[in-house]
Amino acid sequence: MSEPSGLPLDGATVMATLVDEGLALMAGVGSAMPATIDVYLNGSPDAKVQASMISWRRNDSSAESAFGFIALLPLVNVSGGRLKKVVFRRPGQPAEYAIESRGQGLEAILSAVAEQSGASFAGVMDGVIEALLAGKTNKKRLRTVAALVRIAASSNGFVEVLGGLEDSELYIQGWSSNFPHGRTRVIAIEDGPVLAELTSAEFQRDDLGEDAAGVIGLLETERVVKPEKLQRIYFRGKDGWYGIEVYQQRVLVAPRDVPAHIRSVLGRVKASDHILEQMQLAAHRFDGRDTVSDLDRPIRVGIDFALVIEGSGILVSGWMLDPDRGVNEINLRVGQDSIRIDDSWTRQTRPDVTEAFINDPMFTGMNSARNSHGFLVFCPLADTPASDQAIYLEFNITDSFPAYCPLNPTRASARQALSRVLPSLDPRSVTASSSIERQFGPMLQNMTAQSPFAIDVHDIGNFDENAPVTLIVGADDTIGDMGVTIALLGLDPETRKLPIVIAGPAESFDQVGSDMLRLAAFYKLNVRFVFAEGVEDYCDALEVGVKATKSDAVCLMSVHVLPREKGWFGPLLAAYRKRGSKGAVCPTILFEDDSVRWAGTWIEEGPEGKYLADRYVGYPRAVLTDAEPCEVSAGTVECCILPRAAFLDVKGFTRGYIGPSEKGLDIALKLRMAGTPSYWLPEVELLGSEQSITSTPAWEELSHRLDRWAFDRRWSLVVSNLRSHNHAVD
Repeated sequence: MSEPSGLPLDGATVMATLVDEGLALMAGVGSAMPATIDVYLNGSPDAKVQASMISWRRNDSSAESAFGFIALLPLVNVSGGRLKKVVFRRPGQPAEYAIESRGQGLEAILSAVAEQSGASFAGVMDGVIEALLAGKTNKKRLRTVAALVRIAASSNGFVEVLGGLEDSELYIQGWSSNFPHGRTRVIAIEDGPVLAELTSAEFQRDDLGEDAAGVIGLLETERVVKPEKLQRIYFRGKDGWYGIEVYQQRVLVAPRDVPAHIRSVLGRVKASDHILEQMQLAAHRFDGRDTVSDLDRPIRVGIDFALVIEGSGILVSGWMLDPDRGVNEINLRVGQDSIRIDDSWTRQTRPDVTEAFINDPMFTGMNSARNSHGFLVFCPLADTPASDQAIYLEFNITDSFPAYCPLNPTRASARQALSRVLPSLDPRSVTASSSIERQFGPMLQNMTAQSPFAIDVHDIGNFDENAPVTLIVGADDTIGDMGVTIALLGLDPETRKLPIVIAGPAESFDQVGSDMLRLAAFYKLNVRFVFAEGVEDYCDALEVGVKATKSDAVCLMSVHVLPREKGWFGPLLAAYRKRGSKGAVCPTILFEDDSVRWAGTWIEEGPEGKYLADRYVGYPRAVLTDAEPCEVSAGTVECCILPRAAFLDVKGFTRGYIGPSEKGLDIALKLRMAGTPSYWLPEVELLGSEQSITSTPAWEELSHRLDRWAFDRRWSLVVSNLRSHNHAVD
């Protein structure tokens, strides 16, 4: 028989509730059962599970009901709502139990168990909690565990000081009379319960009695717990569960101050060697200070610069002296991310470092003939670090705690970073080649920087953004000749009536903006001037310009290209329309001395396979006299007409290049692969100068080699499988 709201005592019925979707809790009475037992759900052999049993002895009861029990059963091939009975395969005769039809919550079942188990209830609860924690926990199950622990736990001290370490661990300090020492699994309560691993020890405190001691601990949680939100910690003591509350007036220690706080207590800590070592390591975590310069051994480091490359990673240049090879490993630390750098950096010759330390008594073992102390390294990052994120180098040193060198990186684009480094490198050196292969190339390849975007627009005349075709002029920061471009477009009857977009970097346009607006108005042009951010070359400007109109077709034109004579636009547009308005049609581009600058890009065969080549470059214009219009392997964005939608569908220019040459070739191949071929129209001629992105020879050569490296990584395999285009097209 059973009480209406009590535990069933008939040995044939159980109370039941769901802990979560995959676990049921049942309570009843019966004969002795083992700690784990096979159970058949609904009596079916196909739904066999293994249950955890937590039992207690009932006094003055028959053998058939001498024990009360709580069973935790996984649900397999059956939901809680369809579970009507269970069969326990105990020694001897199996025991069949019907499940009470009246719904019972967890608290009601535990209340009934408490009434029946009496003094054994604490042990029963302890067993249930341990069983629930033994398996894989989910959020709902952990909430159930926390609710049970809250019922079972006794208060046992306070956390008075806490703070977060850089590695997301929590440091706690307080007192307790029954706190575990060593490494223990605990339950931390924040907004909800969180499983955690606690490494803890006690330390001497004169203000406590003999029954209590000061405690410190490092809390590693499954997810980040904010120190200010921690409420309490539940732990398993020698004789049950306990809770240590976070004191209302607790002291919150800033992450950078936590190591120093641990060091102040460390001398009074009592712990095993292993735990003491863990505490000492925490006490020597990064706290914002340079600790390499304080080492009493010949290890020193210097940082020339550290640059955060937006959407790519961090580029670090510096030097390190370590003649005794005491440094085992060097890692760049950004929050919880750690990237080893000493196995991938590029070493550089730094005789200035040798000279600075050659007379230092600590460095008597240094070889004066060895100068390869410098290093250059790029570290890719999935996300650009926040401006207040701690970034530092961590040195793993033999027989010593780690040492640290804080970095104060500035933010830069890839081009800004390279303009700082490349001019100082000798293009003929091994260092230059290694830097391209191991540092700069991966930096560009990893880059996911934001595309350039318009920040200001000025319209002159009646600009029609919905016209069938719009002329887009892309400018870079060398726009001194923009007035010539505007004048030539205004003097040509074919281009005078076109809607024209002139786009370029805002900082350069701002200097000559009034002159450009005045000239456009003088020639009665219909111009939209677009001032943009993120423009590093005319390709970026063209991309901004394309987005500033809604025309079906766009004629792209670099500011460094000028019409050779009037009437160039009409034949180009006619050829584009003759080809169904589906390709990219390009003219011939000549140098100012009438030699060939661009007359088609084709796939050629060489000893190492296929490659892309610009034919006729440097040849006199006369070699093109009998040339016929033809399809080419890749066109040029220095001047071409193409569908605007085709440009947008390939997402514009690829960001991973320094200069416009390979960037333009890249988009030509992207267009071709997406179904937009390129055509060359020999009879239409424009003039274009050879543009260098700097006057520094090292920059010019190395930047071109770097762009070629990046291009080959993206396209060499594709090019090797492409068909060449050498045939004329009507």
